[in-house]
Amino acid sequence: MTTDVTLSLAIPAALAASLHQEATQRGWTPESLVLDCLAQHLEVTLRHRVVLERMEQVDAALLQLARTVGEIEAAAENTEPGALCRYRPDRDPVEAP
Repeated sequence: MTTDVTLSLAIPAALAASLHQEATQRGWTPESLVLDCLAQHLEVTLRHRVVLERMEQVDAALLQLARTVGEIEAAAENTEPGALCRYRPDRDPVEAP
């Protein structure tokens, strides 16, 4: 169940006057203009946090991949490099479009 949240906002008088003037010139209320601005800012903030979280996940996955490759290389010093990869260009040719 979603309920509305009430916030109280105190802004300088000069900013309030500017908001009131700009909003009324366009047929808006100052409150609707502030709500739109806050909603946009919160959306950008949420997206920014998600991007940062995903970047951290990618960094962790790359680090794990590097560790795994290092372990494979250390364990396979005398192994033919082609034996580590299932792709065989001579066996699985790529056809040009």
